[in-house]
Amino acid sequence: MSQDGVSMEKFDKFVERVYRGIPERTSTIEEKERAIKAKKKIINHPDCPKDSKDKIKHEISIIQGEIDTIKSEQRMQAMNSSVFPPRDNLG
Repeated sequence: MSQDGVSMEKFDKFVERVYRGIPERTSTIEEKERAIKAKKKIINHPDCPKDSKDKIKHEISIIQGEIDTIKSEQRMQAMNSSVFPPRDNLG
């Protein structure tokens, strides 16, 4: 086996280890943050191919957008469930 094949095999095992315990589809902010952290570790690995880095960076931005959406929805829900009536029903 060539040296390059050995390092890719090590990289593949590294990726498996980093993703261990993270679901394929994340639904909570905590799961999404763990997935981002794992993806950043993979990007920083010296054997990570450049095309993979670009794809992973795109995945991170999508997941970060999902986190932002969830947080925004939580803020809206908190505002709408306050003890005060909605502003349009003050009359």
